[in-house]
Amino acid sequence: MIIREIREDEIEQLTELYFHYTKKENLPEIPKEKIKSIWNEIQKNPCVHYFVIESENQIAASCILSTTPSFIRGGSAYGVIEHVVTDSRFRKRGFAKELLTYSLEYAWNQGCTEVMLLSGFDDTGAHRIYEKLGFDRHERIGFIKFKP
Repeated sequence: MIIREIREDEIEQLTELYFHYTKKENLPEIPKEKIKSIWNEIQKNPCVHYFVIESENQIAASCILSTTPSFIRGGSAYGVIEHVVTDSRFRKRGFAKELLTYSLEYAWNQGCTEVMLLSGFDDTGAHRIYEKLGFDRHERIGFIKFKP
């Protein structure tokens, strides 16, 4: 198992991995030009990190950590983790825990004083993992609004 940032040649594997994360209707096909544009934006932004676990020569799990500079808490940054997903063939091996531990350590080293994580309301198995890592579901209330 290797934890690292994703490479451009793995984007197709990442999009396939997302089928283990969300419904197919949430994954419309993206034209190759747009994929390249998204990749270029990710590469230019030092605050966005797509971390992956490589196992058996493929991407087994991934998440996104975004860090944001802030004028609160003495100018410390904060982090947000999203799209935590493990390929169903690799579940129950502790990959999510390892990936999140790595992401948290990375955030702390970048000067973040807090990291928030968003999760689907009904994913209780994942919630247990998050709480074991110290995430507190009662500390904040999260809201989401989708574009109409």
